[in-house]
Amino acid sequence: MINNIKDKFPVFKKKPNLVFLDTAASALKVDKMINAISDCYSYEYANIHRGIYELSSKLTKKYEDSRVSVSNFINSPSSHNIIFTKSATEGINLVSSCLSNNYFKDGDEVIVTGLEHHANLVPWHLVSKKIKIITASLNTKGEIDYNDLIKKINSNTKLIAITHMSNVTGSITNLYEIKTKAKKLNIPILVDGCQFVPHQKLNIKELDPDFYVFSAHKLYGPSGLGILYMKDYWIDRLGPYQGGGSMIKNVESDSSTYLDGNHKFEAGTPPIAEVIGLSSAIDFINEVGIDNIFSHEKELTNYAYNKINANNDVELYGDFKNQTSIISFNVKGVHYNDLAMLMDKKNIAIRTGHHCAQPFMKYFKISGNARMSVGVYNNKEDIDYFVESIKEIKNIFK
Repeated sequence: MINNIKDKFPVFKKKPNLVFLDTAASALKVDKMINAISDCYSYEYANIHRGIYELSSKLTKKYEDSRVSVSNFINSPSSHNIIFTKSATEGINLVSSCLSNNYFKDGDEVIVTGLEHHANLVPWHLVSKKIKIITASLNTKGEIDYNDLIKKINSNTKLIAITHMSNVTGSITNLYEIKTKAKKLNIPILVDGCQFVPHQKLNIKELDPDFYVFSAHKLYGPSGLGILYMKDYWIDRLGPYQGGGSMIKNVESDSSTYLDGNHKFEAGTPPIAEVIGLSSAIDFINEVGIDNIFSHEKELTNYAYNKINANNDVELYGDFKNQTSIISFNVKGVHYNDLAMLMDKKNIAIRTGHHCAQPFMKYFKISGNARMSVGVYNNKEDIDYFVESIKEIKNIFK
């Protein structure tokens, strides 16, 4: 790990006492990324893929080099499999819309799970007039019931849309178990990797999904940018998601033809500075080492879990043997929103509510809970202060 790593995050210069435990929602921003975006707008900016003048051509190269950087980061077969969107949510919507237009037939089934973020549920609801949504159950610990999921795979199943890591519990999905059955029936898989990618090394070649989405803002990078990995087969088969500039071969007043490859999914002026910023955020992660980040966060989460679990007044959610970086809980006798507001008075930032995962909450018959999630900038002193604050707040409500 980098010594004095908090110095890399400008927010701590202004708020040195901040204990930020909401990284699962969005990571704090590293100086290297901020500077890259500032330099892009200040000294390098022009529209790309259009101009033949120096500013445009140089930034076009830098933008496409960033695509290569993302590809290398996840070990994608090629940068041509990387599609930039405005968010991971848009990436899933792109896939659901394009599959509805070019693949799904009436009555086809899409399997989701009770562990999904709303971003991997609502896009399928929007095309549910054509498809039937099948939900795999959870077990008593809040993990996916793999037996139930595999049992529900059949000849009508045309897609499995599943999270790689729960944003509620930090539970990591055993995708290989699911993939074995799905591949036998030639069923494509879409993976929501928003929580997984910032914490563990992703090897797309080894995992071999058909679609994989994640977001820049959870990678210490900018908001307003999502990444969609798509296999060559689907890039060739699916039509465009949106129409406009940058994705066309030829336009007549009454018809158009479209570019081949990933560019047909990137209509309009792209998030140029954000893509440049993401590349710098990835440089930071590579400098620290993704394996080092994982071991650091795993150690912190274990440390926090052991301290929180010793408190009989705290109810924990999830099977902690299979989770990392996130702990969701409720304190008996304290509403989770009251807890968050009093934590804020102590300069501790945690997330409360349903975490865009209402099916999970309904399964446990709760309206929501509190969630702490760690990042590369957290340390054991943060955890000690957080756990002691839970005790102090609990005493207020006695």
